[in-house]
Amino acid sequence: MDSATENKTVAGKRKTPLEQQTLKGKLLQFEFWLNKQGYDGKGSKNRTYLMKRLSNLGATLDDPETVKKVLAEQHWNEGYKMLIVYAYESFMKMERLCWERPRYKQQEAYPFIPTNEELIQLISVLGNKLGTFCQGLYDTGADPGELVKAEWTDINFESRTIQIRPVKGHNPRVLSLSAQFLNRLDKFPKNNYEQRIFNIHSLKSCFYPQRKLAVRKFANPRLLKISFTTFRHFKGTMEYHRTKDILYVKKILGHKRIENTLKYIDLDAMIFKPSSDQYITRIASTVEEACGFIESGFEFVTGEYSDGGKIFKKRK
Repeated sequence: MDSATENKTVAGKRKTPLEQQTLKGKLLQFEFWLNKQGYDGKGSKNRTYLMKRLSNLGATLDDPETVKKVLAEQHWNEGYKMLIVYAYESFMKMERLCWERPRYKQQEAYPFIPTNEELIQLISVLGNKLGTFCQGLYDTGADPGELVKAEWTDINFESRTIQIRPVKGHNPRVLSLSAQFLNRLDKFPKNNYEQRIFNIHSLKSCFYPQRKLAVRKFANPRLLKISFTTFRHFKGTMEYHRTKDILYVKKILGHKRIENTLKYIDLDAMIFKPSSDQYITRIASTVEEACGFIESGFEFVTGEYSDGGKIFKKRK
């Protein structure tokens, strides 16, 4: 819907300059109120934007019935409508008003999990900064909002790690980085080490057209389903498949609640066949052999037998 249409009220009339000025002041007040309630800058701006969008579509923000009417008329999915309802509920709290919340429920669905090759293909065609950002998402499984907070001081080039500044609902953590990411990062201009490395707004605007180029280059429409958060879902699924340790996956993803991590058990079962759980076993009789197996990706299984050997395993 274009801006000309959104600027019309329900009655088909444009808002007067006075009404627009009053709305602008009310939205600034709302954003300031959200900041005082502890919302971060991104959260307060998003909720303020949703209120502005409702108003542009014809809702009178101090009249809940017009808000319900506008929501009912839109062809948005229920999950998006639910987000707007939550945002409007915050607005009502600020105004100390009551309303009866409409019933919208986000439909549960498993996220799209691409193949490893598809993610590598996509990263290979992205520009330097965007490709580096996606490589970081691929390495760490961080939330895009977490990686975009990264500053130069968060990167440890010697230990190849990054300190993650968590978004709401996540825990802080230190995660490993690949040589590819660090090599890309080393080519960035470093005029001010106190500044953030990435800008999420410029990254998003570049991502969608470059993703279309990747679709054409590799003739693979599945690449269109990859978003920034897809890398996180891929990481969670692959790490659970590799370790079968849901608490470990919870830790690296930074979840505070295990309920948010349990879906990766189902995703692993959906994507991988039972035959994927077959193992290669090796027995180490010396410390040197044990170290060699670990460096090759084997996991320690059990302790010493009567002949002095220790058992290691690795998935085929």
